[in-house]
Amino acid sequence: MNDDFYMDFAIKLALKGEGKVNPNPLVGAVIVKNNKIIGSGYHEQYGKEHAERNAVKSCNKNMEGSTIYVTLEPCFHFGRQPPCVDMIIEKKIRRVVIGMIDPNPLVAGKSIEKLRENNIEVTVGVREKECKKLNEIFIKYITSKIPFVLLKAGMSLDGKIATYTGESKWITCEESRKDAHNLRNKLYAIMVGINTVLLDDPELTCRIKGGRNPIKIIVDSSLRIPIDSKVVKINPYLTIIATTEKADENKKRILEDMGISIITTSLKNNKVDLSELLQAIGEKILILF
Repeated sequence: MNDDFYMDFAIKLALKGEGKVNPNPLVGAVIVKNNKIIGSGYHEQYGKEHAERNAVKSCNKNMEGSTIYVTLEPCFHFGRQPPCVDMIIEKKIRRVVIGMIDPNPLVAGKSIEKLRENNIEVTVGVREKECKKLNEIFIKYITSKIPFVLLKAGMSLDGKIATYTGESKWITCEESRKDAHNLRNKLYAIMVGINTVLLDDPELTCRIKGGRNPIKIIVDSSLRIPIDSKVVKINPYLTIIATTEKADENKKRILEDMGISIITTSLKNNKVDLSELLQAIGEKILILF
């Protein structure tokens, strides 16, 4: 067993938190002593214990002199949870193996420095590529405050997404639709244009058993959305409508009274300014979570 083996296990653990920890990172941790795993854990839910704390809680043996493998540099700051770096020092763990440095400016190498100041051996960059891929969504957001955007398009072999009449239902196969719902469970929001709502009246929910429904973002420059549409009626507090200054103010108030969040951007080519919208969504996500 080597560092790569244990880090791979930590990555697998971290993936169990998909869809549950946004906008926090996916993190897994494994504690090893005398070449045996004595504890493991992952970040299970936003606001709950971090991976390192769950790994320590699972351990019923003395951790002094052990090695902890963690996919992301342990936290240095007080947030919803206390700093994990202090707990590692307190437990007299001998060595810390880290997949990648935390790009969060509140951490960004500070924990590594503190561990070394306390005579703890630190190895950084084990399975770094895989750990960065694991948290590409978090890295994009924490370094730019703009959400990671993934384009999902269902289209025919000749590049069409609908017939000339606008019909597009079931253009994709069942397996593809399952993939779409996996994405809805994994990502914290789904964004569509107003024409999708007008033509299909979708729910934009996740149909995976035990999955979570994403935040619904509707781009609607003129606020044409019907009050009785499913995205308005089903979980309205999970719906954000992006519109512009040309939208009817009375209809805005009606929608807001129903629990829907409205983001108003400047006009760009007579439509919602998507760059401005992404920045606004980045700020909104922090409030929603």
